[in-house]
Amino acid sequence: MKRTKTTLSVFEIIGDSSLTGAPRHLLTLLEGINRHKFVVSVICPPGPLVNEIKKLKFPVFQIPMSGRADVSAINAVAKLLKKYDPDIIHTHGQRAGLIGRTAARKLPIKRVHTEHTYTHEFRLHNPLLHWSHLRAMRMLDRWTDQVIAVSNAVKKFMIDARLTKPNKIVMIYNGINPHIAKIAETEIENFRKKFDLNKTDIVIGTVGSFNTAKDTATLIRAFARIAAKWPQAKLVLIGSGPLKRDLTNLTKKLKLEDKVTFAGSIDNVLPAMKTFDLFVLPSLSEAFGITLLEAMRAEVPIVASRVGGIPEIITNNLNGILVEPKQPKKLAAAILNLVNDKRLQRKLVGNYPQTLQKFSADKMVHATEQVYSDLFR
Repeated sequence: MKRTKTTLSVFEIIGDSSLTGAPRHLLTLLEGINRHKFVVSVICPPGPLVNEIKKLKFPVFQIPMSGRADVSAINAVAKLLKKYDPDIIHTHGQRAGLIGRTAARKLPIKRVHTEHTYTHEFRLHNPLLHWSHLRAMRMLDRWTDQVIAVSNAVKKFMIDARLTKPNKIVMIYNGINPHIAKIAETEIENFRKKFDLNKTDIVIGTVGSFNTAKDTATLIRAFARIAAKWPQAKLVLIGSGPLKRDLTNLTKKLKLEDKVTFAGSIDNVLPAMKTFDLFVLPSLSEAFGITLLEAMRAEVPIVASRVGGIPEIITNNLNGILVEPKQPKKLAAAILNLVNDKRLQRKLVGNYPQTLQKFSADKMVHATEQVYSDLFR
């Protein structure tokens, strides 16, 4: 896998093998990358992501990664890099960022890292752990040739926190294919039947991990206010995560068990989104918000928090409604107002095509390819 005048070999390294956030970003990159110019392989832990990479016919090496400082994973990655001698490694996320860049630090390999998480709003629950992560990120930057931020919010934080230098970081928005194959009506109906959703229901939905940053609890509390006014309202939560038990207990406490559906993780969320009357992203922190683009592709009106990279996608009252985070009462009011205002819904949805074009997968892929090529100029 040696570099020639016309090809570069790249190892993509990721520590998350789910089909959320960063893994979906990686799949979009793989789907669009120029295979004549770039010979790509992937290193990741076992998980659903592996099968999706195999479908795209890329070599994939499965290495368990139990933590950011997993010495056995670092050694296994280093062994692969020595054997295949790629021109570039591209790490995605905190875990892979530490493992991959540490493994490659003494090798003649160019190192690219994409930051998918940190903004000024993002905080780990443990302040000492948060500080230690930032310290590690500063150290790892010494072994990095190029940093990619997925939004200007991420880029600003990385520079302000002195995690990298302004001349070393470039912003490349996440992207999505604005055109999708027609969704079969049977797929939509199957989702309705599975979760007992009627066409007369007012379905409010969200997609995301059940973690502190996504703040699904605020949406549930807002929904309690909505359900009190609209008995036909239903809330659909797509995802999984460490806070599921807490969220389930909250729905019981608020007596919403028959109105809130925990649908689990779903590989293809578009049929589910087609059942939504409204999509809500109530995050406390969001580096970008790829699910917003998926909701636009499904032509669902959006309410989202004014945090992180979200305002770079959503302009209030133009292609969505922005609210301040962690305020159930204001979130409920915004949802109620939008559901009642069909004219505003049509206006928001009508502006989606222009937004989707701005955040297209092609633009993301081409910009990333340019980063790779520029390392050898």
